[in-house]
Parts: sequence; C-alpha cells; structure tokens
Amino acid sequence: MSLTLDDEATLCSVGILAEAVEMAFVPGILELRTLRDALKEALRTRSPAAVRLAFSAFSRVDRDFRSQITHHALQLAALHRHSAGPMSSNMGGDGGVPARRPDRGIDGPRRA
Repeated sequence: MSLTLDDEATLCSVGILAEAVEMAFVPGILELRTLRDALKEALRTRSPAAVRLAFSAFSRVDRDFRSQITHHALQLAALHRHSAGPMSSNMGGDGGVPARRPDRGIDGPRRA
C-alpha cells in the first residue's frame, strides 16, 4: 500500500483532520494527544510511515471521539470547499458542480 503526502488534496485532507482533532481535543486523553502528534508529524515529514502511524492512532481513539472528529472534519471540509471556489475548468454553469457527460449517472461509473 503506497501512502504518501505528495499532492495538495491529500495534504489538505490531513490538515483538515488535524484541525478537527484540535477542535475535539481534551487534555489528558493520551489517544487524542498521540493522534494530534501523529498528524502533525505526517504533515511535517510527508512519509508513508508517518501516515500509517496517524491512521493507526486514529483507529485507537474512542468511537465517540472519532465521531466528533469526523463531524468537525466534514464541517471544515465543507468550509474549505466553499472558500476554495471551482477546482477545474470543466465546471458547469450550476454553481460549481462539475459538468458531466450525458451518458453518465450523477455518481459516475460504478465500481465493484
């Protein structure tokens, strides 16, 4: 499995997750501190080992905290998406929704 932080979308996602962890952070909870530190290290080094460690740290966080972090991350991602504007030149005239070919469904091709 190849995990690297070499593109802007991945870096942005890790940054959003790190920000969401800060929002949900409670001092004294070791798993949250470990996750926060692992995400900072992943952003700093961009190494596959740091990404794996961050993923492992997230999986060890309590389910309720993971839900809270996920909720914050989704809100932050929506804010980033709205503030970033259109991502490519194939945007349709309907408020930034990408144009799609007439032979495709709204979800694109299905994957098995």
